[in-house]
Amino acid sequence: MNNSNRTTHQKDVSLKTFWRDNEHFADLFNATVFNGKQVLKPDKLTEMDTDVSATIHSKSYNESITRNRDVVKKMSDGVEFNILGLEIQDKTHYAMPLRTMTYDALGYIKEYNDIKKHHKLNKDSFSSHEEFLSGINKSDRFHPIITLVLYYGESLWDGPTCLSDMMISMPDNIKAYFSDYKLNLVQILDSDKYTFYNEDVRDVFNIIRNIYNDDFDSIYREYESRNVDIDVMELICNITSVPKLMDLCTDTEQGGTVNMCEAMKRFQAECESKGMKEGIDSEKVNSIISMLEFGITKEQILTRYTKEDLERAEAAIANEN
Repeated sequence: MNNSNRTTHQKDVSLKTFWRDNEHFADLFNATVFNGKQVLKPDKLTEMDTDVSATIHSKSYNESITRNRDVVKKMSDGVEFNILGLEIQDKTHYAMPLRTMTYDALGYIKEYNDIKKHHKLNKDSFSSHEEFLSGINKSDRFHPIITLVLYYGESLWDGPTCLSDMMISMPDNIKAYFSDYKLNLVQILDSDKYTFYNEDVRDVFNIIRNIYNDDFDSIYREYESRNVDIDVMELICNITSVPKLMDLCTDTEQGGTVNMCEAMKRFQAECESKGMKEGIDSEKVNSIISMLEFGITKEQILTRYTKEDLERAEAAIANEN
C-alpha cells in the first residue's frame, strides 16, 4: 500500500470509527436532518450490517449487485424502526445522487426479498392472485431509509445535489412526471448554520472549517480556555492532512485532552516561518537565474550564494527547458 492509499485508508477508518459512536451519529442527524430537534436518541440506535447487496429478479433477468455503505444504524421506535445511512466523501462525486439512490433502492429490495423469504419459510397463504404474484401481502410495509452524505472536502461541493441535476434539459411536460431524488448533503465548509450539541461533533466541524478557511483567530477565541479530546484531535489531523499539528499537541496532553489553542499558535508560527523561508529562497533562485542570464560565472555567483542556492537555480532553469 503506497503512502497515498495508506493515508486515505487511515482517514476512512478514523471517520467510520468516529461516526459509529451513537452519540456522534445522533447529534449529526439531529442537527442536519431534523433541524436541531432531538429526534434520534443514542440509546435507541443499533448498528446494522453495512452490506446492502441484493439480487434483482425478473422473468428474464437476474443480477446480483454488491454494495457496502459506510455507516448504517437502525433507530427503534417501539416495535418499528427506521434505517439511517451515512456516506462519507472527501471529494465531489458527480454521480452521488444516483449512487445514494442505488443504496436506498438496494436496501428496499433487500427488505422486500426478506419479506418474501419469510412468507415462503412460514408457508403463508396469500388471499389473492395479486399477492401471490407479488410475493408479499397487501398489508406488508417497508421501513423508511434516510441517507446522509457528509462531505469534508476543502472546497465547496460543485456536483449535482439531486437526480434531476444529472439529466439533460427536460421540457415542463416531461419534468412533471419525472421522479426526482434529493441528496441530503452536509458540507463541513458550510456547517456553521447547524447547531451541534455534542462537544466532540461540534469541535470536529468548527476546527476543520476554520482550518480550511485559515481562520485561526476563531480557533483562538473558542479554545483559549478549554481543551479538545485527543481522539478528536487525531481525527481532525487525519482529515485536514496536517499530522504536524498532532506532533505539536503531544507535550500538552492533560487527561486525554490537548490544548488546541496552543497547538494552533505553534502551527501558525511554523507555517509563517516556512512561508518566509520559501519566499527568501525563491528570491535567491530568481536572482541567480538573472545573473546566469547576464553571463556572470558560477565562481562569481558562489562568492555571494551557496552551492545549494546555485543548484536550485540550475534545476529551475532545467525544468523550464
